[in-house]
Amino acid sequence: MNIFNWFKNSRQDLNNPIIVNENPTTRDLAGVLDRVGVGLMVIDENDCLSEINISCSNYLELSKSCLGSKAVEVLKSLELVSLVKQVKESSSLVEEVSGTFMGDKSFLVSANFDADNKETLVVLMDTTRSNKLENIRRDFITNLSHELRTPVSVIRANSESLLDGALDDIKTAKKFSQAILKNSEKLTSLLSDILNLSTIESGEYSLNISSTNITPIIDSLVANTIEMNPLVNIELSIKDELWVMCDPQAFEQVVSNLLENAIKYGLSDKSNSIYVKAKNIGSKMRFEFEDRGDGILAEHRKRVFERFYRVQDTKTLASRGTGLGLSIVKNLVNLMDGSVGNEQAHPRGTIFWFTLNNTSR
Repeated sequence: MNIFNWFKNSRQDLNNPIIVNENPTTRDLAGVLDRVGVGLMVIDENDCLSEINISCSNYLELSKSCLGSKAVEVLKSLELVSLVKQVKESSSLVEEVSGTFMGDKSFLVSANFDADNKETLVVLMDTTRSNKLENIRRDFITNLSHELRTPVSVIRANSESLLDGALDDIKTAKKFSQAILKNSEKLTSLLSDILNLSTIESGEYSLNISSTNITPIIDSLVANTIEMNPLVNIELSIKDELWVMCDPQAFEQVVSNLLENAIKYGLSDKSNSIYVKAKNIGSKMRFEFEDRGDGILAEHRKRVFERFYRVQDTKTLASRGTGLGLSIVKNLVNLMDGSVGNEQAHPRGTIFWFTLNNTSR
């Protein structure tokens, strides 16, 4: 028995709205559907809303005052209105429709028309999350294909050139070999980041969280970064021992990725400085990595932590990177029971920050 017949048989010809109906069978059906997040709506022979359950009311922003009103007047989704009209001709339709506003929730809608009672039963299931996950998967495959295509193409082209005779010219052969090595390293870095991120997101990443003095870790990372980037000025404002709950290796990767990100995108003609700070905020320790670069537009701030997401400007396009570093940062910090974000620095630039639980020694 499908849900339409189940509902039809359970109503026992009562026409009171489900929201206020005192019939136990009908009320139980509405309650069951509400508990599993399924919206239910009935439109009578006069095309008026006769019954809605709580889930449907929340999904479509309908109130009890809408009962008795023309469906076309209270339903804000044009796709849903069109579906309700069409089902009278075909008796049964299943389609995916958008929510109240553009970019809002999406629903899988099953509509059935009962010719005997001239009523339309509409069942809605929220597909927003599954659609979002599908979009993420599609974007991941698209971006991964794009990221792999360039280095693979370069390696292939240069290898073919070497085989076609470039090996005989030592200078040219060295140039092509360097290009192959450079792009091989890029592929290695990309695949390593993908494997790392996949392990973290799957829950297989093993953390050993304990009270840790992170000051030596930051000191060492900053010193190594300065050694590899002598033109960069890193001002470290951490002097005392700082103890937080973390996994030392994960903490090291988070700090390393944020320093690398600041060097790639946070430097400008006016400033080559990066400021690393830490401060107590109650039970949390907040770590900040501040630059004086061009900054990030507000619409990009949240998205920079998405996999492969890179702000499209001349600086990001010119720099080498997989677009996975900040996503790894976010996942590792979350696993250590912390939070992460970014905000505008003053007068210019960006502050990337993360918090971890503070511990006292």
